Amino acid sequence: MTAQQTPTKSAAASHLLLIFVSSFLLSAQFIPLALSLAARYIFGFHALTVGLDFGIFWAAARVELAHGAAAVFSPRWMQPLEAMVRATSHYDPLPYPPTFLLVIRPLGYLSYPGGLFLFLSLGIGAYLAVALSMGRRLQKTQRQSILIAALGGMPLAIYAGQNTLFTAAAAAAALMLMEATPVCAAAFLAALAIKPQLAVLFPLALICGRRWKMLLAASVFCSIFVLSSIAILGTEAWSSFFSCLSEFKQAALLNGRDHWFGMPTLFATARLLGAPVVVAYTVQALAAIPAALAIAYLWLVNARYELRAAALLVASLLVQPYLMSYDLAWLGFPAALLIRDAAAARLTRLDRLAVGAAWSMPACELTGAIFHSPFHLAPVAMLLMLTAIVRRHLASHSQMQRLSAPADERSEPLAEPCG
Repeated sequence: MTAQQTPTKSAAASHLLLIFVSSFLLSAQFIPLALSLAARYIFGFHALTVGLDFGIFWAAARVELAHGAAAVFSPRWMQPLEAMVRATSHYDPLPYPPTFLLVIRPLGYLSYPGGLFLFLSLGIGAYLAVALSMGRRLQKTQRQSILIAALGGMPLAIYAGQNTLFTAAAAAAALMLMEATPVCAAAFLAALAIKPQLAVLFPLALICGRRWKMLLAASVFCSIFVLSSIAILGTEAWSSFFSCLSEFKQAALLNGRDHWFGMPTLFATARLLGAPVVVAYTVQALAAIPAALAIAYLWLVNARYELRAAALLVASLLVQPYLMSYDLAWLGFPAALLIRDAAAARLTRLDRLAVGAAWSMPACELTGAIFHSPFHLAPVAMLLMLTAIVRRHLASHSQMQRLSAPADERSEPLAEPCG
């Protein structure tokens, strides 16, 4: 055995061990899903159902078909239907705009189990399609690593029955297609109108990156989306939504202590530690402003695609004062993009730590919410990943300058006059 073969075999063994451990931990996250399904639908126990929040979506679709879109934002019509399909009698409003109601409207024609199966199947399919596309044309070991990295938050998103898999897939697909087909990318970006706060940094990135065609197309598609919701659901749907949103902000964001335990943001952490609202917003801004500046810088200087895209996905979560733990499924794609970027520059220990931290955050934050931990680690993990991304760009830029320096020095004597 040569000296070169030994490190290669050692690296391969380390990679296999990492794949095995990550696969085991990922599989372990699906165990509660299986137990919940078995307890509820096989043994008939009163267990928390998979897709808890989907009960709100299904009830909203049913109410809209029967009583109109404005009724969706009223507990009078929503609470009875929610109580039928959810393992809690507590009423939860639909905090989503009519654009999302327009998308889920067809689910009201289906039974609850049928709607849940279709909703989860489409979400899982969309998320997996994007994850597999990220590993295309790469080596098998890289494809495996990318897929495992991307799937870290999927179990929690499935258990919650939320739209996170759709929004994450749409955001990642928009970034993947922006070079080849900016109009198609804009269509995927416009899909984030179902949860528009998550797209708040995309216009900044597109402006700094001078992606005018994609920005214009996304604006047109968003306008069509909103106008379609008005045409089909009526203007009352939007007025009722804004009225409900104001109440939801007071109940969940500003004064909702029970919500804060499941909100992995600096705002929620500050509120749990007793800070007033103004101080909590200030703490949130201390992370949000540098995150926005990092996005502006990386897109202005046209950093490598993987770094620009990963940073935008991470920062889109980091700037949010209101974010739930199931939204952390978004972090799977930045982790996968960093692994993909290893083809351009080897991952450092900081990079691996950032990927591992991001991968583990959904399960970590769920555990913290269950045990009512006042501290959220997800903002720290996101700051770590954003720092690692910026560092990778600066290191690559510095290396390119060093490589070009000798050529410049050799060319200088040629410019000197003879004699």
